[in-house]
Amino acid sequence: MLRPPGYQRLRAECRRIYVRAPNWVGDVVMATASFARIRAAFPEAHIVLAVRSWLEPLLHGTRWFDAVLPSPKAKGLGGLLAQARQVREGRFDLALVFPNSLESGLVPFLARVPLRLGYRQGRPMLMNLGLRAGGGRPWWRRVGPRRTPVPMPVYYQRLLDVLGIPEHDPHPILAVTGEEEAAVDRYLADKGVAPGARMVLLCAGASYGASKFWDPDGFAAVARHFSARGFVPVFLAGPAEVEMVEAVARKAGAVAATRPVLPLDQLKALMRRGALLVTTDTGPRHLGVAFDIPIVCVIGPTDPRYTNYCLERTVLVRKDLECMPCQRKVCPLGHHLCMKSITAEEVIRAAEGLLARA
Repeated sequence: MLRPPGYQRLRAECRRIYVRAPNWVGDVVMATASFARIRAAFPEAHIVLAVRSWLEPLLHGTRWFDAVLPSPKAKGLGGLLAQARQVREGRFDLALVFPNSLESGLVPFLARVPLRLGYRQGRPMLMNLGLRAGGGRPWWRRVGPRRTPVPMPVYYQRLLDVLGIPEHDPHPILAVTGEEEAAVDRYLADKGVAPGARMVLLCAGASYGASKFWDPDGFAAVARHFSARGFVPVFLAGPAEVEMVEAVARKAGAVAATRPVLPLDQLKALMRRGALLVTTDTGPRHLGVAFDIPIVCVIGPTDPRYTNYCLERTVLVRKDLECMPCQRKVCPLGHHLCMKSITAEEVIRAAEGLLARA
C-alpha cells in the first residue's frame, strides 16, 4: 500500500479524478456529503462520476461533477474490459471508489489509474490507498465475517480522511431544480392533490427483499388515521411494487404515486414537500433525511448502526429480538416476527410524537 501524498501535493497533481458512486439509492444519498467534500478539496480538478444510469437523476441540481460516466453492471470479462478502456481514456490521476465490490476495484486497476483509494478488504492489490479491515481502529475492525457496523456517511468520510483533505459536515445533500418542481406540480394535479396540501408520504415497498416488508394493513391504517386528521396520504412505489402499492392505497382510500412511477429526480421534489414520511428501511428514507422531514422508519432485519445518522427528526420503530439483526433478504426462520410484531398503533404514536415536536 502506498503512503498517501500530502493534501497540497494531491491538490496540485491530481487534475483528473474518477469517483465511483455506490450502487443503491440510500447509499448514493449517504455519500453526497463526501461528494461535496471531494469537490471542495479539489476545486480546479476535472471530476467524473461513474454511476448506474438510473441513479444519476438523484444528483441533478448539484455541481460536484464535470461529467458523468454511465457504469452499468459489467456483463462478463468483455463488459469489464470495456469499462476499463473508457476509464483509461479519461487519463485519471486519482480514483475514489466507494463500493467495496471486486468489480468496482478492478475497473480503475485495469485502467492503470496511478492512485486508487478504497476499502481494501478482499482487494488489497487493487486499492493502493485506503483502509484495511481488522487494522486496529474499532469503527472498521471486522467481527467474524462482517465489519463493525458504522453509519455509512461516516464510513465514506473516514475513507476520504486517508487523503488528509479538509473535513465536511456528513449531513446528506440533495438539490431540486425548477424543472423537477414543475413536473411534480403537474403530477400531483393529475392525481387530484391540491396545491399546498399537507402530505404524509408512505413507502410500503422494499427492493432489498421480503424481510423488510411491513404489514400492508398497518400501512393502510396509518394512512386512514392521517387522512382523518386532514393530511393527504400518498403512497410511493418503485417499478416492481406498483400492484402491491395500489392495492394498499385502495384499501386506505389514498393516492398512489404509480402509473407512472416517479423517477428519482421527481421523487426528490415530492419528498421535499412531505409533512411526514412513514417508511421501511429503504432508499426513500434517506431522501427524507436529506430534506430534514419527520420520518418514522419501521425497521426489522437490518442493522440500524449502518444508518444511525441525522436522527434528530427520525424515530425507529423496531423490536429487540434475539435473531436481530440478521441482514437477510428473506427471513431464515420463516416468521418475520421482527416486522409482523410491530403494530399500526405504535407507528401512529411515533408519528404523532414527531409532528408534535415539529
